[in-house]
Amino acid sequence: MPALWFTEVTNGVIVAERQGAITSRQLSTFRADLAALPIDMDLASPESVQAGILAIAQRSGLTAYDATYLELAIRRNAPLATFDRQLAEAARAAGVAIFGDKA
Repeated sequence: MPALWFTEVTNGVIVAERQGAITSRQLSTFRADLAALPIDMDLASPESVQAGILAIAQRSGLTAYDATYLELAIRRNAPLATFDRQLAEAARAAGVAIFGDKA
């Protein structure tokens, strides 16, 4: 995962808590569950991937945030898990498999 993933997950749970979609107890449970996952942090420096992210964003119309995930999937030859239709379409166009797609 890019380091950005942790910030995005944190923002998601903050928004969910503020909107009353989750309780403080659920948030604590979620954080514990998340900590137990074997998350593989991408160690590439932001500077080393910036040109690729920019090119993907320009070509596909994705945000830099979404292009970051696509760049990582391309570089690692890994499938991408997303519910975002535009990101999934850009990934398929780049030859990246979408987790859950039927082969």
